[in-house]
Amino acid sequence: MDSSPHHGSRCQHDYSLPDAFYNGRPRGAAAGEINDALLFLAVPAGWLIRLVAFLGELVASAILSLVFPVAILIGALRALPSVVASNLRRAAVGLLAAACTFVALVAALFVSVLLGFVLVRHWVEKPVTVRQPLYFDYTEAQPSAAVALGGARGVALPTGHSVRVSMALLLPDSYHNREVGMFQIKAEAISVSGITTASAAQPYMLRYKSDPVRLAQSAVMCVPLTLGMRSETQAANLKVLQYREGHGRHKRTGLIRVMLQPRAGTVRLPQVYSAEVVVQTTLPWTKSLAHRLKWTLRVWVSFSVCIVLVVFAICWVQPFAASARSRRLSELQAKGKMASDVDTGDIGESPSKELSEDFTLKRRERRSRKHDFERKHMEAA
Repeated sequence: MDSSPHHGSRCQHDYSLPDAFYNGRPRGAAAGEINDALLFLAVPAGWLIRLVAFLGELVASAILSLVFPVAILIGALRALPSVVASNLRRAAVGLLAAACTFVALVAALFVSVLLGFVLVRHWVEKPVTVRQPLYFDYTEAQPSAAVALGGARGVALPTGHSVRVSMALLLPDSYHNREVGMFQIKAEAISVSGITTASAAQPYMLRYKSDPVRLAQSAVMCVPLTLGMRSETQAANLKVLQYREGHGRHKRTGLIRVMLQPRAGTVRLPQVYSAEVVVQTTLPWTKSLAHRLKWTLRVWVSFSVCIVLVVFAICWVQPFAASARSRRLSELQAKGKMASDVDTGDIGESPSKELSEDFTLKRRERRSRKHDFERKHMEAA
């Protein structure tokens, strides 16, 4: 019985894998897939190799592009004569020194401008304006509202400034306010320690309008009033207090208090939509002049700071420059000494050269005389 076909079918080779992975045993489908996976993991992917090669070429080209000009310049300098190379080296050092000097001057200018602006901003005072809303306490017999100035210490107004306190009121044009008529507005400046440093009072009432004028205005403005574009109000801007800010804790303003007082014989107070207090300060004439000329002061202070920085830089660099100058002079003196030695050697050799030339001339004269004597002797014979 011929068993060759049976053996051929059983021992079929898997040509999908390299011969190195074949061990002579028959392989199944599962074993072939496992070997394929192992081979894929063992051999790197082609795209990864190409990526690594591309990155390597990119890095190498970048390095060569940076190094190649420098190498060419160094080679060209080495190929030049020593005098030309020395001059080029000195020119390069001069350009580098000029660039460093320019950078130092620009840095000094920038620092001086920055310091000038900071110093002028710190020294020159400016007017202070504070706006705060007022909320009157109508549970009191005389409603009052206070506005604190500054932070925890309660000091916000600079000393020596003239302080002007004004108040803006928005009052409804109502029948009640028209019946109230005149009322009093009192303002007080209270120090940090609780002492009243300034106080003033001012009367006020709504502007009068007769009934025909009021009806005519209502008829003309009926559409804006109905749509809410206008309101039946009156605005009042009152200057209620003016004083000078003092020195010391007992004279520094901590808060501004405003009170509404009814007129004598009545207890009726006006209705108020909103109220706002505005505290403005005015500089003394010297500080006001400095504030108006702050840009000029900034320029001059920056220029002065720049000059000082340049002087300090020169004093700091002068020892290094002196040492470099002395080193240069010593090199020049050494070169001059070598040149003088060479010249002296040439002068010392010149007498020997002159002696040899005299000896040669005398020898030639002797030969010429000898030849003349022999020629005359032959002619006589």
